[in-house]
Amino acid sequence: MKRLFVAAVLVLILPAAVFAHGVEISDVTGQQDVYTVKFSYTDGTPMLFAKVKVFPPSSPDAPAQESIADRNGYFSFVNDEPGEWRLAAEDGIGHRGEVMVTTAAVSGTEEAGEPAKKTGGQASLAMRVILGLSLILNVFAVYNFVLAGFSKKRSAYAHQ
Repeated sequence: MKRLFVAAVLVLILPAAVFAHGVEISDVTGQQDVYTVKFSYTDGTPMLFAKVKVFPPSSPDAPAQESIADRNGYFSFVNDEPGEWRLAAEDGIGHRGEVMVTTAAVSGTEEAGEPAKKTGGQASLAMRVILGLSLILNVFAVYNFVLAGFSKKRSAYAHQ
């Protein structure tokens, strides 16, 4: 009965931990030729020091800049051509997010457009389910392994 209770608790709690960290992109702002984007997780924690690649409108497959976000998840870049810029951030442990930023004419004072598209950041539903089940089964296997070790020790003491 105790095992069933532990398994039920794991089934209810662990999936929440699996879904906890997607990537959220917010605070897209621009003044003159400088644009700033904030990368954070869905729980509000900043993606501190995430690696960011900046893809310009004229070369959407080759990054014009590679750098890191600051400790608060903010990243700024300079607009040297108008159009759709793609920014991709990765934290090195599997979280990834992208945003499209529409920039105005160079040397303008217009505000940045809203992000046109947010991609990445969350695994597909099937992948999240597989990862959650894998985590649950691994925890359950470790629990049973430890419990089996204690049972052997008890039976060894009982026969003495």
